[in-house]
Amino acid sequence: MKKLSVVIATKNEEKNIQKCLESVKWADEIIIVDDISADKTVEICKRYTKNIFISDSKGSFHKNKNLAIEKANGEWILSLDADEVVPKEFSEEIKKAIQNSEIYGYYLNRKNYFIGKWIRGCGWYPNYIIRLFKKGAAKWPLEIHDVPKIEEKNKAAYLKNSLIHYSYSSLEQYFEKFNRYTSRLAKEEYEKGKKVNNANFLLLFVIKPLFWFLRKYFLQKGWRDGFYGFFISFSSALVIFATYAKLWEIQNNEKS
Repeated sequence: MKKLSVVIATKNEEKNIQKCLESVKWADEIIIVDDISADKTVEICKRYTKNIFISDSKGSFHKNKNLAIEKANGEWILSLDADEVVPKEFSEEIKKAIQNSEIYGYYLNRKNYFIGKWIRGCGWYPNYIIRLFKKGAAKWPLEIHDVPKIEEKNKAAYLKNSLIHYSYSSLEQYFEKFNRYTSRLAKEEYEKGKKVNNANFLLLFVIKPLFWFLRKYFLQKGWRDGFYGFFISFSSALVIFATYAKLWEIQNNEKS
């Protein structure tokens, strides 16, 4: 039987981590890399595993996800977020899937919940991502919005069941992450050499956010989710606006 390691990077996840760990305690191994949590996250994790490592990611959270993969001993890796849950029927499908020696990785679908509601529009469902893979076959790219990939397309397959992703439990939590996320994106854009100037500010601050809202709300049917869909579509556009506003601020600070 092939062995499976569940790997999770955490930071201040005391509200979510127990549900996640309860859903994967059937795994051969659980690896936690904690980003210097200030709450009871590590204390809760100790009830489920001794494999807990502390690492300051300095804002590059995917580094800790990759470190967790490196620390794992299993032949297969299931990379989870602390706010995700594996339903029982999905765990059985995963156990069978990892016995297939022809496949290097699997796309897992996610049911994404926003403040208690399952969101079916806005491009949130279906939401397939490589999360189950042979160790060494994939890793997390360091860019914040990027995801693992299996280079040989014919070596990747899809599983039937879905992870449950409790993305945000409150607007306060959402806006806290919004601030961190847009700051990180602005830094990435700056490091790539992106600039805000008189020639492109209308594109960056008006056209791109507007296009993103229309895409989420109409093309990806966010309207089906009522106000939830409107809020997600609007705030997705606001992410673009805030990212370039923070990039503009970085440029100004550099000049001064």
